[in-house]
Amino acid sequence: MLRTSDGGQTDDGALSGPDAFVVACFLAVALYNFMELNFSILTTFKRRSGLYFWSFVAATWGIPPYSIGFLLKNFRPATNGYVYVTLIVVGWWPMVTGKPAVLRGVLIMIIVDALLCQIPTAVLVYGANSSNPDPFVKPYSVYEKIQVTVFFLQEMIISGLYIFETVKFMRATAIAGREGHRDLMRHLIGVSVLVVILDITILAFEYANLYSLQTSYKALAYSVKLKLEFSILNRLVVITQDRRGSSCAGLQSDRRQQSAQQ
Repeated sequence: MLRTSDGGQTDDGALSGPDAFVVACFLAVALYNFMELNFSILTTFKRRSGLYFWSFVAATWGIPPYSIGFLLKNFRPATNGYVYVTLIVVGWWPMVTGKPAVLRGVLIMIIVDALLCQIPTAVLVYGANSSNPDPFVKPYSVYEKIQVTVFFLQEMIISGLYIFETVKFMRATAIAGREGHRDLMRHLIGVSVLVVILDITILAFEYANLYSLQTSYKALAYSVKLKLEFSILNRLVVITQDRRGSSCAGLQSDRRQQSAQQ
């Protein structure tokens, strides 16, 4: 059986049994998704520049160091703690911050979250895995729950903004009211529901004190979120291209009619 509580914030030995199997599966799928996301980035983005593109790249490339850091922590605890903690922190920052930038979240929200959540958490995780972890373990346990909750609320706000901006975009481009619009909205709502489920699962693991499961599942969840974002992006591209194609066809038809009249 899985342990009901694993703590896990400190360097407390290698995982074993079902815990090790589940954690390894979560991290393996996250790393597989990382490779798939890179292929999608290379084949989807024709113009490799701009905030949207680099945010996606940053969020995607945060997955491997984060995952490798927890692989070392959970399965090779003899490794110097500062090595895997540095990998975790270096990967965690872009992984959780890049995605909101991809979704065009509010910049102030991202900065505030970084200051209030990411920097203190990084300090505490280094302390909890140092040679003297006792002063840091309890504060880290409490603050970890706070930052997970804050990022959950941030995702809810961004999902709402995403739906709002998508509707506004489709209205501005005269897509609203078409069948493609209804399909896209159903797809977008479905994706938003899946994102909520992923975030609720992270919260559940955290508040059940299943730290090792929560941290490994987080890599999987964020990689899946990026893939879901790609599915929305591809639908928007197809609808926009269809609209441009229809507009060009209509313009050519008008020109032919004008030429015939002359």
